[in-house]
Amino acid sequence: MKLISKISLFFICCTGTNILFGQDAHFGDLDPGSDAPPFHSPNRPSTYEHPNDNRNTEAVYLNKYKEADISQNSLNETTKKYFSNIYNDEIIKFKACIQKEGLLEDNYINSSCEISDAIQDAAFILKDKKNIQAIDLLDRYTKFKKTKNRTPRYPKNMLEFGETGYAVIEFDITEKGKIANEEVIEGWCGNVSSPFTEFQPCSFFNREALTALVKFKYKPSMLNNKPIYTKGVKHKFTFSLNPKLSKMKDEVDKAYDKVRNRIIDKDYDQAVSLAESYLKYDDIFHFEKARALYFNEDYLKASESLFSFIDSLDGEKYRYPEEVLLSSLIILVDSLYFAEQFEKIIDLDRNISFYIQEKPKFRRNLAMTSLYLGTSYVNLGYSHKGMYHLSIARKYAVSDEQVRYIDNVINQAANYL
Repeated sequence: MKLISKISLFFICCTGTNILFGQDAHFGDLDPGSDAPPFHSPNRPSTYEHPNDNRNTEAVYLNKYKEADISQNSLNETTKKYFSNIYNDEIIKFKACIQKEGLLEDNYINSSCEISDAIQDAAFILKDKKNIQAIDLLDRYTKFKKTKNRTPRYPKNMLEFGETGYAVIEFDITEKGKIANEEVIEGWCGNVSSPFTEFQPCSFFNREALTALVKFKYKPSMLNNKPIYTKGVKHKFTFSLNPKLSKMKDEVDKAYDKVRNRIIDKDYDQAVSLAESYLKYDDIFHFEKARALYFNEDYLKASESLFSFIDSLDGEKYRYPEEVLLSSLIILVDSLYFAEQFEKIIDLDRNISFYIQEKPKFRRNLAMTSLYLGTSYVNLGYSHKGMYHLSIARKYAVSDEQVRYIDNVINQAANYL
C-alpha cells in the first residue's frame, strides 16, 4: 500500500516516491510505532486554511509569519552531529592549508586557501552565518565590526523608472577601521522582490553604493588585542521598492473578485473557467487559476498555470507585489511535490535559497517549502543537500507538530548519509 503524507506550513503538500528504494515505497512514510497523525488525517500538521473571505489574501498569510517571532527551533540532534562533524573536519583542512602557505600569523586572515561550500553550509545551519571568511575560522582573532552605517541614496533615474537591483563592493579595513581599496565587483538590475528574477548586469547603482560605503566606519579586526589590516571584505547594497498590485480596469477588477469569490465558495471548476476566460485581460488570472486548481487537487495543471504566470513576468517584472510572487513559488513547490516532479523542484533551489539566506523575515513561510526541497534531493540521491534543506525546515517550522514530523523525515534521511 502506498502512503503519502500531506503537511504544510503555508499550503498543504505531500512527500513523494523514494526512488532510492527502487520499489513502491515512499520516503517520508511513518516509522512503525510512530504517534504522528495518520496520512490524509485532518489532524496532519498544517497552518494554511482555505480562504473564507476576501481578507484572506496572500499578504495576510505571509505577514502572519513575517511579523511573528523569527527565533529558531533547536537543531535536531542528528543534523547537529552531522554538520558539526563537517564543520570541524573542514576547519582542520583549512588550517592545514594555511600552514602550507607559510604566512605570518597576523596575515592568516588574508589567506588564499579555499573556504569550501561544505563549511559554508555547516556554518549556516549551526551558527546562522553566511559568507564565512577566514577570520571566522581562526583562533585568537576578533572580527571587524561596523560602528557607523550610511544608507545610499536611490539613483534618481532608477527611481523614476521603478528599477531595483544591488551592488556588491569589495574593500579593505585598515588598522584604524577606515575603508581602503574599495571596488564594485558586482552590479545587477532586476526585481529584488521576486524569487523568479533573472538579474542582468548593470552599473546604475554602483556610484551611490560607493558613495555610501566610504562613509562607513569599523572597529578593526584584532589578533591578541592588536588591530590588524583586513583584506577582501564584501558588502552588498540592495536597492528595493515596495510595489503594490497595479490598479486594474473596473471590469477586470470585478472579474478578479468573481474568481476569488468562487474559490472562497469552493466552486473550483467555475473559478478555473472564469479565470481562463479572463486571461486575455490580465496575467494575474494565471495565478488565480493555479490557486483554484491547487485547492481542487489538480496539482499538475496548477503547476503548469503557475509556470505560465512566471513566464509572463518577463514583460511586467514590477507588476506584482512580493506577496503574490512568493506565494506563487510556495504553491508551485507544493504542486510539483504532489505531482512527484522532484527534478523541477530541485531546479528551484536557487530561488528558494536566495530567500532563505537574503530575506530572514520569510524563513518561516518557506520552512515547509524547504522540507519538500530537501526530500526531493534525498529522493534523487543527493543526501547532503537534502539534509541541509531539511535542517532549515526544522529550524523554522512553526509548530511542534511540524517539528516532530520533520524529525521523522530527517531520521529516515540519515540512513542515506
